[in-house]
Amino acid sequence: MKKIIITGGPTNEPIDEVMKITNMSTGGTSAALAESFASAGYDVVAILNNMVKLEPRENLRVVYIENTQDMLNAIEKEARSDDTDAIIHAAAVGDYCSDYAFLLEDMADEIYSKLNRIKSAEDILNIMRDPKCRLDSSSRHSSHHENLTLKLGLTPKIISKLRFWFPNTLLISFKRLDGVEKGELFDVATAICNRHHMDYVLANDLTDLRKGDRSRYLINSDGFTQIVLKDTDAIFKFVDEKLQ
Repeated sequence: MKKIIITGGPTNEPIDEVMKITNMSTGGTSAALAESFASAGYDVVAILNNMVKLEPRENLRVVYIENTQDMLNAIEKEARSDDTDAIIHAAAVGDYCSDYAFLLEDMADEIYSKLNRIKSAEDILNIMRDPKCRLDSSSRHSSHHENLTLKLGLTPKIISKLRFWFPNTLLISFKRLDGVEKGELFDVATAICNRHHMDYVLANDLTDLRKGDRSRYLINSDGFTQIVLKDTDAIFKFVDEKLQ
């Protein structure tokens, strides 16, 4: 039985115990692909945000995650056994997480209190990188703070780990841009394919999606392959043929 890992849905990065940074991905494509591969007899591991509903069964294991680090850990765990034939990395992984929150007036006070030691913009930046005025994120931030400010940090780059963890696996990732020329979309997807050693990138444009066009352009390390996969059935058939 061939094994495939499918990721899907958004990642949620907490700001405090109530608020989070997320995106509008529904994970519907990933759930549909997981169903298709499971029905075709594949051993499927679906690593999904917990908002994506998918019923597990004998050959369909669902691993629910909350944030980017959770997803990274779940994929790395699967890499411990060298039995994965393909990965479809379709999750809309957020680029940013919450580093810390602060009030502008508190930051201003902290910088002002150290003016006699500030000799350059770099000194100010060093204060802002690790301020004493950061707020505790273990409880909910008050909604009455007019100057509540959030410093963002970068999330782990999952796609950069995949080829190292799965050297002999068919790797397919997704890339979506919004309102760009097709040439730019293809160039960005080709760069991702080469930078992260993907076999293929499925690229689409949010503008087209809003019009009901769910087509995805198949990109490899040389660029657009001239293959357009119109829906999840077409994606399933393409990957299934590659694994035969």
